[in-house]
Amino acid sequence: MSKRTVLAIVAALLLVSASTVVLGAGPTKGGTLKIAASSIQQLDPYKTAANDETNLCGLVFDPLVVIGKDSFEPKPHLAQSWEMPDENTWVFHIRKGVYFQEGNEVFKKGAKREVTADDVVYSINRFINVSTAFTLGPIKSVKALDRYTVEIKTPEPSPFLVSDPNRLPSVGIVPREAIEKLGEDGFARKPIGSGPFQLKSFSPDKGAVLERNPRYWLPVYLDKVEFVVIPDPTVQVMAVTSGQVDIITYLVNMDAMPTISKNRKLAAVRGRGGSYRGLGFNVTVSPFDEFAVRDAISKAMNIDAAFNAVVAPHGQRAYGQCPPWVAHGYDPSLKSLWKYDPKEAVAILNKAGFRDTNGDGILDRNGQPLKVEIKTVPGSQVRVLTILATQLRQIGIDASVVQQDTAVWVSDIMGGKSGVFFDFSFAGTTGLHSLFHSEAIGKTNGHFYADSTVDSLLDQALRTTDMKKLSSLWKQAQRKIMEDRASIPLYFEWGYSVVNKKVNDYVSPWGGLHLVTLENNVWISK
Repeated sequence: MSKRTVLAIVAALLLVSASTVVLGAGPTKGGTLKIAASSIQQLDPYKTAANDETNLCGLVFDPLVVIGKDSFEPKPHLAQSWEMPDENTWVFHIRKGVYFQEGNEVFKKGAKREVTADDVVYSINRFINVSTAFTLGPIKSVKALDRYTVEIKTPEPSPFLVSDPNRLPSVGIVPREAIEKLGEDGFARKPIGSGPFQLKSFSPDKGAVLERNPRYWLPVYLDKVEFVVIPDPTVQVMAVTSGQVDIITYLVNMDAMPTISKNRKLAAVRGRGGSYRGLGFNVTVSPFDEFAVRDAISKAMNIDAAFNAVVAPHGQRAYGQCPPWVAHGYDPSLKSLWKYDPKEAVAILNKAGFRDTNGDGILDRNGQPLKVEIKTVPGSQVRVLTILATQLRQIGIDASVVQQDTAVWVSDIMGGKSGVFFDFSFAGTTGLHSLFHSEAIGKTNGHFYADSTVDSLLDQALRTTDMKKLSSLWKQAQRKIMEDRASIPLYFEWGYSVVNKKVNDYVSPWGGLHLVTLENNVWISK
C-alpha cells in the first residue's frame, strides 16, 4: 500500500459529521470554548475580510440569513422568512422579540432595545457606505415597510444577494446608537450586536473573551467563548493537541494531519468548501506588469510536483479560480492554458531582455536582476511556495519566500506593496468578482487588475437569473483573467477545522462562524 493511499485512508477516517455529539448524551449548559486565532485587530464586522475577525463578529452580531450547515443555501436567522415579489425586489420579515445586548456603555441592563426593521435599514446603508472588504452589489433602495418588514430593491436582478456569504449574510445588524455614541473606532473596539455572545474583553492581537448573551432569542449553552491569538499555525496545532484550545477553525498547516490523526481526543471536520490557493501578481508593479514575465513564471514551475508533495490528498489541483463547489464557474477545460516548460520560460524571458550578463546565474535586464519575492502568511503553502521558488531559481530567477504577519501581508497586498504574493482565498460564489473586478481594487483585488471586458462580463453575470447564461459569462471572464496571467492557479485546499471531541454540534465556518443557529447549537461535554 502506497504512502498516499495510507494518507487518503487516514483523511477519510478523520472526517466527522459537522454535528458530532456524544452518543447517549444531551446538551448541557456551561463551559468556555477556546478558539485559536492568528490575528485579531478590530471588531467592526463591516471592515474586515480576515477570517478570525469575521468569526468573532459572527458570534456578536446577527445577520438576516446564515449559510446552511449541509449546503450553500441561505437559511433563516434574524429574518424569519423572505420573498421576491419581482426579480428586483426582496422583502424580509424580521423576527420579533430580538434584543440588542445589554450591560454596556450604550444599553443598560433592562433596556430591552428591540431589533427592528429600522436597524436593518441602517445597517445595510452603513455597510454600503463603510465596508472595506465586501459588497452587496448595486442597491437601489432599502426601506422599512413596517416595524418588522424590510424591502430591498436592486436596479437589476441580484441572484447572489442572499446566497453569497460575502454579501447579505455578512451584514451583522448593528444599533445606530452604538455607532453614534462610541464612534467608528470605539465601536471597532467595543462592538454591540444582538448575537448569542457579547464582548467582555478585547486586546488587539492578544485575544478576546465573549460571554453568553442572557437575552438571546435561542438557548445558548456555552458560558463563554475565548479567542486565543496564536500567530504560528504549528503552535496552534500544539495548542489544540495539548488541550490549551478546543478548536482551530481553519487548519492552514496540512502537514499536521498525521499528528492530529494520532490524537484520540481530536477530530478533523471537513467544511462545506475550501480555499483557492494561487500565486498572485500586482499587474501594475514592474516587471510583473509585463505579460511575458508572468507567462514565463507560469511555465517555469512544476506545480503538479509541488502540489503532490505537500497538499495531496487534502485538495485538488486548480486551473482557474472557481472551485468545484462553485458550479457556475468551475471550468476544468482551463487546464489547457497551463504547461510546464522551463526551456520555453527562459526563451520568453530572453526575448523580453532578461539575460545573465554577469555570470552570477541570475537573469538581469538593464543591470537589474529578475527578482521574485513571494509574500505569504504561515501555513503549509510555505512548503509549496518554497518548492516553486526553488524551481524558479533553477532557470535564473532570484526567487524567495517571505513569511509575514497576516495583517502586514494584507496591508502590503492591498496597499500595492507586493509584486508577487500567495493569493487570497475567496472560493465562494462571487470570489472571482472579489479578486479581479476593478471596483474591488484596493479592497479585495490586490492584483490591481482592471480589464473592461472582464468587468462587463462579471457585471452582466451578476444581474442575470438565467444560470446557463450566468455560467457562460462567468467562465468567459475567468478564462480572460487566466489568459492574462493575473494569477497562477495552484490548488484548491479542502477546509478542515480541528475540533476537540468534547465539543458538540460544531459547524465549520463558511462566511463567518456561527455557534448558535436554528440548525446547530454548540455545547461542551462534561
